[in-house]
Amino acid sequence: MGHGDGPRKGQSGKSTHVHGGKHVNRGGAFKAHRNVKRAVRDVDAENALRSRACAGVCRRCVQKVQWRFQFGKYKARAPSNKGNCGECKLKTVAFAYRSLCDKCAKERRLCPGCVKPPELARLADGDGAPSDGEGDGDGSSDEDLDGVVITHLSDDDDAGAEA
Repeated sequence: MGHGDGPRKGQSGKSTHVHGGKHVNRGGAFKAHRNVKRAVRDVDAENALRSRACAGVCRRCVQKVQWRFQFGKYKARAPSNKGNCGECKLKTVAFAYRSLCDKCAKERRLCPGCVKPPELARLADGDGAPSDGEGDGDGSSDEDLDGVVITHLSDDDDAGAEA
């Protein structure tokens, strides 16, 4: 008999594979630090870092950073270990996964993470949530227009008002 003929030693007839794989996610979706008991101050510090790391970058960079936090891949930069800015070449980049310091990014109106202009990358608001505006570069924000109602008249309405 050859190696592929018949049942193996200890098996009768068919071989059935009934147990799951070795690395099966138990209890639903992946959750970082599932089995680690963490202090409340550590969780609060991580949430504060998460909101600061997502502030002032484009929507795509926010998604990247949130993915890293979700799966426990985010490696924070040490406070004493600042990175070099891609524009001014000074050690002023305080957050991980960024290429520009906040000053250069604001001056040049670029995302500090992917270094794209606002036409290609919509910048997020300061609270870490992506903005709803199109980032047209006019410099106005929702905070500047607090209490102001903006209405737009179509050309048909404007012509009817003059007649």
